[in-house]
Amino acid sequence: MQIRDIFILVNTPNLILIPGLGDRKWLYQLVCPLWRARGFRPHVFTFGWEDPTSNYHDKQNRLNNYIRDLNGDIYIIGASAGGVAVLNALAMDNNDRIKGVATIATPYVYRQRLKNDTLARAISELASNLPGMQAKFTRITSFYSTRDQVVPPTDSRLNNRCIKQSNNSKFANINYQQLPTFGHGLTIAAGLIVFGGRISANLTSPPQ
Repeated sequence: MQIRDIFILVNTPNLILIPGLGDRKWLYQLVCPLWRARGFRPHVFTFGWEDPTSNYHDKQNRLNNYIRDLNGDIYIIGASAGGVAVLNALAMDNNDRIKGVATIATPYVYRQRLKNDTLARAISELASNLPGMQAKFTRITSFYSTRDQVVPPTDSRLNNRCIKQSNNSKFANINYQQLPTFGHGLTIAAGLIVFGGRISANLTSPPQ
């Protein structure tokens, strides 16, 4: 590898893709070339939502350590349940390594039909972590579909009204955007492929 190639590699921002409950790593690996073409160095991290050999905190710490050990700027896309893990990782990012976050069809409210104890614990943890997000200078965008039967829009939109500072002022780096899609899985796929340019632009735009 030539010095020029090493320089490009070091200066290419990392993009971590985190799947939802199915942990289907191979599916996300298929879209990595598209994100590499957009100027990122993509990684796929599986959270292990249904792995009975470790508890929620072990899984979350594994993600936090993975982020800590990467070199360079970091952007993260969390799909479905993966978005909850992303935001909990952001809350623990004391060195401001994470520069932008996007979630796609992520449930911020736990429903019994989701049937996953790890996700229930992660959402509970996120509720505790959200107030601390006011100190983060990181752009967070939640993408949702109005025709998602698994995670309805009322559960998947995160914005400034969800988090208030002690003086009741709001901060402007959290927003949501609708995708013109239908279905849960198709919304995630379309977000990563068809609307990838739109999500990429949101990730890398500086907070307002």
